[in-house]
Amino acid sequence: MAKTALGLPKSTLVQVMNWSAALFGVAGVLTPRALAATYSVPPSPHVTQLLRLFGSRMLALSALGFTARSKEETDRALAVAVGLNALDTATALLGARATGWSSATRAAATSATFGALAHTVRSLDG
Repeated sequence: MAKTALGLPKSTLVQVMNWSAALFGVAGVLTPRALAATYSVPPSPHVTQLLRLFGSRMLALSALGFTARSKEETDRALAVAVGLNALDTATALLGARATGWSSATRAAATSATFGALAHTVRSLDG
């Protein structure tokens, strides 16, 4: 099995992913309108609330990763990230007709990228 991806060891990639989830979570909770604009989602009170809920979920995911103390706990957190991102990718694409392909594609691409990265990092030795 490989020991690095993108030239970085597993431990570094895990921290990068944890901080990315935390920053995304903070953006969702504190600046949901800015996050909505990034994904070309029209602002509304409903969108704001849903992005705050999504942000809190991302903060919880990052907390799971930051508090992992063993390889097994880290791999479990990464497996959760793979599953969440796979489901997010699917739901973004399934809702594309209603939400618009531009927004759905951005959301699906983000989730697919992070899901693939989590899968790759989980497969590394270390």
